[in-house]
Amino acid sequence: MRASYDEGQTWTASRVLYAGPSAYSDLAVLTNGEIACLYEAGQTHPYESIVFAGFPLQSLDDPGSSPLQGQ
Repeated sequence: MRASYDEGQTWTASRVLYAGPSAYSDLAVLTNGEIACLYEAGQTHPYESIVFAGFPLQSLDDPGSSPLQGQ
């Protein structure tokens, strides 16, 4: 995941959502202000499951933390 806070001039916020094989994804903003991502992911192939991950936008600003986890 990447975020720009200056209309796309720079992309300083970045985090790994899932480190394994993955494919198509879609983003949305939830009513509570969190970011939602629905994506394909798997252990061996990217099409093994569909995963939903919700996280606060501010979590993208912490590059030292572990990957974001889906539900």
